[in-house]
Amino acid sequence: MDNNLTTIHNNAFSKLANLQDLYLMRCQIQVIETGAFNDLRFLKTMYLEDNNMTSLPSSLFLYMDQCTIWLNCGQLETFPQVHKNLKTLCVTNSQGVTVSGLNARTVLNLANSGFVCNEVPVGLMSRSGYDCTECPAGKNATIPGGHSFDAAFCKDCPAGGWYQDEAGQKSCKKCVNGTFVPPSKHPGTSPGDCIVCPTGTNTDIHAGYRACPCLDGFYRLQRFGKCMACNATSDGLQCKNEYPIVKPGYWWSWSYSNASDMERRFVNFTEELQIRDDSYANISVTFTGNLPSTYICPLPDSCLGGIRDEELCKEGYEGPLCSVCDTQHFSWFNTCQPCPPLWRGVLQLLLIAVLFVLVMFGLFKADRLRTTERHHAATVVDQIASKLKILIGFAQVMAGVLSALAYVPWPTSLLYVGRWLKIAELNAVDMSNPSCFSPRLRMNALEKTVVSIIGQTICLLCILLYYLLRYCVVSFCWKRFHPDARDLSLAKRSCLRNSWWILFLCYPSTAAHIMATVPYKDWTCMELCHYDQQRDCPWYLKADLSIECRYDDIGGNKVLFIVCWAMTVYVVCLPLLLFLGLLKRHRSSTPVRHHCSDNDDCLLLRRRGNRVKGDLLNSLEFLDENYRLNFWYWELLEIIRKFLLTCGVKFFGSGSLSGVAIAALIANVFLLLHAQFQPIKRKSEHWLQLLSLLVISLSLMLGTLVALQEATYNDVTSENGYDRKVFSVIILLVNGCFALYLIGRVCFSAYISIRKARSSDDKHRFVAFLIYFFSDDDSSNSDPDNNINSFEDESELPMLVDDCIATEI
Repeated sequence: MDNNLTTIHNNAFSKLANLQDLYLMRCQIQVIETGAFNDLRFLKTMYLEDNNMTSLPSSLFLYMDQCTIWLNCGQLETFPQVHKNLKTLCVTNSQGVTVSGLNARTVLNLANSGFVCNEVPVGLMSRSGYDCTECPAGKNATIPGGHSFDAAFCKDCPAGGWYQDEAGQKSCKKCVNGTFVPPSKHPGTSPGDCIVCPTGTNTDIHAGYRACPCLDGFYRLQRFGKCMACNATSDGLQCKNEYPIVKPGYWWSWSYSNASDMERRFVNFTEELQIRDDSYANISVTFTGNLPSTYICPLPDSCLGGIRDEELCKEGYEGPLCSVCDTQHFSWFNTCQPCPPLWRGVLQLLLIAVLFVLVMFGLFKADRLRTTERHHAATVVDQIASKLKILIGFAQVMAGVLSALAYVPWPTSLLYVGRWLKIAELNAVDMSNPSCFSPRLRMNALEKTVVSIIGQTICLLCILLYYLLRYCVVSFCWKRFHPDARDLSLAKRSCLRNSWWILFLCYPSTAAHIMATVPYKDWTCMELCHYDQQRDCPWYLKADLSIECRYDDIGGNKVLFIVCWAMTVYVVCLPLLLFLGLLKRHRSSTPVRHHCSDNDDCLLLRRRGNRVKGDLLNSLEFLDENYRLNFWYWELLEIIRKFLLTCGVKFFGSGSLSGVAIAALIANVFLLLHAQFQPIKRKSEHWLQLLSLLVISLSLMLGTLVALQEATYNDVTSENGYDRKVFSVIILLVNGCFALYLIGRVCFSAYISIRKARSSDDKHRFVAFLIYFFSDDDSSNSDPDNNINSFEDESELPMLVDDCIATEI
């Protein structure tokens, strides 16, 4: 069998008269002559199936008695005469035959020809030995590796691109490229069982052990099902080896109800899908669960992508959207930084405490100098305070903008600068990193906001305590021994002024934190559905996604939510109080022009009632001191600008291109207003503020361009990679101009001050240098009507006015 025998001649078996079994199946026999089997009188079985004969001689089996003959009757045009004891079995190519009582030598040949043989114990049959069965269509004879023929078995042709329409075969036939046998028709027994592969598959190649491989960018959830495009179902998926995974920069989660084993089943499905033979487990052929919904991460670098929840987040990150820091890291400028050693943490706390003491001491000392060295022009202390106010405001806005628009691919160097600018927010909770000292001190956004408010309250109480101590000392000690001791008006005014300073400096970051933690759907909270068509999806606080925006639970964060809602009064009332105070101060200090010559520098201002009444109103002078008279309210507009850029952007278009565009629009509007009205009276401060506004505006406009580019091109190609480098250089130059201006301004002022100090007759030239350095010569050229200055002594202004008039006369 299985040879190229085409013709059997007469008397071919004349020397084999005692032959009992003859195997001629699966040869190429086309002609059998009439007397070919005349000598086989004792033949018991003969197998002639699977040959190419179309006719047999009529007397071919005439001399054969008590023999069983297997052959394909359907292809014979003429059939020979059969003896009454002769038995013929007509079979088809797909049927398998069984041969019994074979010896080991014969069995070895059959085992290599698509038969499965089993040993039969002696005594059960007339002849002991082996029974061999030909594997039918749809199956193939398989001998496991390392085993003998008696371990062979008939194995189904696997589902996919395989079928077998013949019996007794050792392998399966391949379906035509682009077709496969589905599990419902498995095993395939004819070419008609191969159907066309489903949509999304590559029909140009063999199907293999699936319904054709998926096209590039497609995935499947059934080994024998259709393939779907990754970008058609979600922007956060990418296809890998025919299954979906989360892209880097995106996040999903299997942590939802009734999904305890969903992740395990999906992982098993993906692992079984990579098996390229028929050894896969049938239980993992199909994934019947729901794929989680994908979300873009607010910090793209924190999400690594993948399948399992534990492999999605970068080291140090955890929680929804990989936006929460674990216990070994602390949050700083939208990143999770490793906790420093304990000694560094303690040293950092000490430095914060020392810095706080120095700032408070500097405020009181500067206020004392201000009250003792007052003159008709702006004092050195006022000018330093005005410039610091501009610089701190710039740092707060830049840090807030970079933090709120963290999804914009800012240059790494700019983000590094932003981490240092964040110090200007004066948030002691973030700077102290309490979670690094103990996991019990780990605080969420709600707790940090409350603690921040408590910290500011403690600062104000410290100032109040200072005033009370001062009151006690002056009232009970100094006046007893020094009857001419000064009263407490200066100390009271200084405490009020410094209290307003603290509230003013901390307001932008504090207001932003309060508004970010007030739970309000679609504004400060976002919905995270774990899978499509999920109902009652949970809502999480955008500022801290470890907090659910829920009111139905009595415990948990409900009390903190109520506190944050109550603290919104602070956000609204503080600017309102400042506005009312500045309005009353302005009405009580309306200037009138005296009759002086055009070149006279003694154009002084007379306040209504000669002075601003009340220490409370005088303590607000730092808010309008550097502005022209008609723009006494401008600092409130600056507060609104800071609030909108640091907090408002998070509410309008957060995480999208519109957020950057809105921020750029706000910055441009305030830049144009400042350039048009020029509210600051001293030129150096005017240009300093104008440049800071320009830097912020240009940075946001360039950020809008790069965000638009990222929205258009998902992947960074070589072409727009070059544009990214150009963007980085431009934005660094824009921000570098601000530093270059400061350095140039300082150098120029130092040069001019040194020249003036040398030419002066003052013996203390170093003191004169400091006065010239921190003074502003441009203030003398400003509009006389706008040089509003308060006078501590009620008699000071009338005396100066009289001196000016007398000099003119």
